[in-house]
Amino acid sequence: MTFDKAFFNEEVKDGFTISELMKRAWAAELEVLQVVSDICSRRQIPYFAEWGTLLGAVRHQGFIPWDDDIDISLKRPDYNRLIACLRTDLPSGFVMTGMYAENEYWQNAAKVPNIRVMADDKYWDFSSYLTRFHAFPFLRIGIDIFPLDYVPRDPQLSGLQKEMMQKIWLLLIHDRDNCPCFDYDTHLQEVETLCGVTLPGDSSLKNTLWKLYDSVSSLYTYEESDYITGYHFWIDSPRYLLPKECFDKCVLLPFETVSVPAPHRYHEVLTAEYGDYMTPSRDGADHEYPFYAKQEQALTEIFRRQGITQSITEFCRNFAQRQDPDL
Repeated sequence: MTFDKAFFNEEVKDGFTISELMKRAWAAELEVLQVVSDICSRRQIPYFAEWGTLLGAVRHQGFIPWDDDIDISLKRPDYNRLIACLRTDLPSGFVMTGMYAENEYWQNAAKVPNIRVMADDKYWDFSSYLTRFHAFPFLRIGIDIFPLDYVPRDPQLSGLQKEMMQKIWLLLIHDRDNCPCFDYDTHLQEVETLCGVTLPGDSSLKNTLWKLYDSVSSLYTYEESDYITGYHFWIDSPRYLLPKECFDKCVLLPFETVSVPAPHRYHEVLTAEYGDYMTPSRDGADHEYPFYAKQEQALTEIFRRQGITQSITEFCRNFAQRQDPDL
């Protein structure tokens, strides 16, 4: 994937300054998206731009100026197919992280109710990483991949489903040994009874809970429902409940230097997610911006200790220019 020199220039959009370093993060994320998109294309697995990525495609034809990640979603059967394909099809240097990762190291790299595809920090040395990801210097660049699940027509069933997920979530957000005010073992027994399972007592418990959480959200099928949702979000935001037909087809929308597939009824999707989505708002971020803030502080300290006087931005720019003088 190539970008012209102007892409990496700092610029102001909608009154917000996008740094050169963030532009490099965007380019790196687009590289990861391309890897996943290529697999989906070969395997004929449909996916959709989601959340801020979908909003950015519709409103800005690219990233929202104050956004710093890429989100995609897949209907549950396609999501499960993609997980299986990622295990075999990801090229060297990329890994699937989260609950379905192949080992504990990568399971713990993304403690979230979805999967992520990331650059493998065990594969790249610093120079090759910079070369592959447009002189972006911070490790584990990746994208988020969310499942879309079907809501049963019977409100009692969907209510029970929510209750099960909420109880599992309480266990996931509490530490068994460091939360004296939370009766972890009693809650654990409630989950076992409610879900009809026996949970392990060893270090695999947390990841088993993640998988149980995911399994409960995927209980129902297209035929058994009228609506589709991201269960994790619907629990806290009841309006995020969409006619299942919203995701029956896709349309391509421009996004920076590429195109991304969007649900053909994206207006309904974005309204459910954001309300008046065409009015820009910088509220609602669910993580620190930029996502690499802590790594940036650490690298700045390394530069200081080693007597490097140039900034991280200058270092990255100089590296990119050595790789391609036209940049």
